[in-house]
Amino acid sequence: MSDHYYTNNPNSTHDEQQITANILNKTFIFNTDSGVFSKDAVDFGSRVLIETFAEYVKTIENERILELGSGYGPITLSLAKHYPKAQAIGVEINERAYHLAEQNKLANHIENVEFILEDGTTYQTNEPVHYCLTNPPIRAGKKTIQAMVKTGYEALHESGEIWVVIQKKQGAPSMQKYMEELFGNVERMNRDKGYWILRSIKQNN
Repeated sequence: MSDHYYTNNPNSTHDEQQITANILNKTFIFNTDSGVFSKDAVDFGSRVLIETFAEYVKTIENERILELGSGYGPITLSLAKHYPKAQAIGVEINERAYHLAEQNKLANHIENVEFILEDGTTYQTNEPVHYCLTNPPIRAGKKTIQAMVKTGYEALHESGEIWVVIQKKQGAPSMQKYMEELFGNVERMNRDKGYWILRSIKQNN
């Protein structure tokens, strides 16, 4: 596999920096580096996913949020801060991104979050989650991103929800079809500058 942000241990030369972002009316400081996804700014797709999810899910209390492919942590940390009574979990294969996420958890003083260094295509949770979100690594290929959605399906409680952001030109219609087949339902919750936000709900068997 080429050395990109889905690589377990990137070999690219470090280029550490610190960025700030305003998300859901809160200011965050994120440490980033080369070899991780969207190191110069929180990417637009992640922002649309966060904002759309928060628009529809008003409150979360004593429920678990899982992000597959959490990178240096902007989605997981934003949602943990927005829903302080939730427990957020970020799963990331990239060691460099994982360690940055741990730094960012401390830098932003967020305690209701846990980061796990593991492959989002094979991760198995010890306890089902109520919500799963992913901005999947498109460059890793269709098989990988579908496997992440399947992981999310298996991690969810019955009636749990998965939220996926993906660009139309990078396979959103195909992902929509896959989610329909896997869950038996899918809804496009938002569309912004070519990014689709897709939601499926795990139904009773």
